[in-house]
Amino acid sequence: MKKRILSLVLALLMLVSVLAGCAKDGASTDSQSPSAPAGSGDNAGGTQPAGSTGGGEEEEITLRWVNAGWSQNDKDKKILARWNEVHPNIKIEVIELSSIADEAYMTNLDTMIGGGEQVDLAFLNYSDVYSRIINGGVLPLDDYIAAAGDDYEAMYGSLATTMLQYEGKLYGVPFLGNTFKVIYNKTLADAAGITIEDNWTIDDFTEAARKMNDPANGVYGCVIPFTWDEILYAPAERCGWQSVIKNDDGTVSPNFDDELLLKTLSWEKSMASEGLCPDLATMEAESIARRQVLAEGKCGMIIDTCWALIWLQTYMFNDPGKGELDFELGIADLPLVTDAGKEVSWSNLADAFYIPKTAKYPAEAYEFAKFISNECIAESDNYMPVYLDADLDDATVALTEFTDDKGTKHTEIYPMETALAAIATPYESHIAHFHYDPTLAAHTSLMQVLFREQYKLFINGEIELEDWVDTMQMLGEGELARLQ
Repeated sequence: MKKRILSLVLALLMLVSVLAGCAKDGASTDSQSPSAPAGSGDNAGGTQPAGSTGGGEEEEITLRWVNAGWSQNDKDKKILARWNEVHPNIKIEVIELSSIADEAYMTNLDTMIGGGEQVDLAFLNYSDVYSRIINGGVLPLDDYIAAAGDDYEAMYGSLATTMLQYEGKLYGVPFLGNTFKVIYNKTLADAAGITIEDNWTIDDFTEAARKMNDPANGVYGCVIPFTWDEILYAPAERCGWQSVIKNDDGTVSPNFDDELLLKTLSWEKSMASEGLCPDLATMEAESIARRQVLAEGKCGMIIDTCWALIWLQTYMFNDPGKGELDFELGIADLPLVTDAGKEVSWSNLADAFYIPKTAKYPAEAYEFAKFISNECIAESDNYMPVYLDADLDDATVALTEFTDDKGTKHTEIYPMETALAAIATPYESHIAHFHYDPTLAAHTSLMQVLFREQYKLFINGEIELEDWVDTMQMLGEGELARLQ
């Protein structure tokens, strides 16, 4: 396990040397100056003509946009059709390296940039963007933001300014957010006399699971996704837990002995011990899929992302394709572990655009990224935009409409209030509220890997909680010492 973590660190160091070389040799010398941005003016999100020469005409240029999966549902074509109406001289060459942003995609993308190829805009999930930020392969956007007259935080909020900031500079344009929710069988809950209030607690969750639990009929009160490590500590994060802490002397320590995490993990394990949800061993042995179990009416609640609503569309209309669910869905926030999570939403940044060091037209690339994130919500199937002024009616289209494999379009699949509840983050993100330090991203990443490797020892009952904590602290201190 230690070798795997050390390999991650070594891989990051190797990426530093590759990207540092492209920073010296691969960056184009004819990039547009930030003082003449691709779109300027006193605005907070509107896209102005790119490549302006000062006389209102656009210089003809070609941006190279590298992505994965944007041809699905013709998203790229829909976006470019709108862009070309406004910017006919700013051509976009779309380079789709893969259908998903997997390891092969990132390797090919890094090879292009390391080789000095022009890449004006790239698309990655947040953690992969940030690793490239700290390794020096991404251009800061501050000059382009200022020259365009944009208020970045007014556009994207404190979540983006926290997560895409490094050493005082902003990198990347946020696209898609993410949040965890409790998705439940409201019909079953109503029949059991359950009302889920705002700011419900883990005790409330447990009581609701008990009321819906019906082992005689094969119905679990809930399914906690024990196979998904990140979701297990999400309730603790909503209430302020962070995997590392910075000490007064500047060193960084693991934080696996924090009471918030211990209370969360103990609660989750107790749910399985009481028989209110399948335990990890059962889930793995029987390949229990939480969304399918919910769809089949075999559990009362699951913890998931809003993507579950899209998955359920495929279940209803394609495979197995038996039609709409025979019960009403309900959506609730993660239950509180402590009152510290009141008026806090668990939300983070899922995907973002970034401008590599080899961009030839970074100012125009910034405007194009902003155009996609701010103005093409429906065209990009962005069901949870980070842009604060996004039209949520456009965002919920991906949740409420679906075209099946036979070409039949299904509409109003869920009530609008259900779709909106699935993506709603009414309060400040836990990341901004509890002042996550973006300079600790590499440390946090190592602790996430360590948790992923070790959490099953406690959840499966192979080791007591106290011993697990001691092991995690010892291993974490060793890995952080090597990193520091």
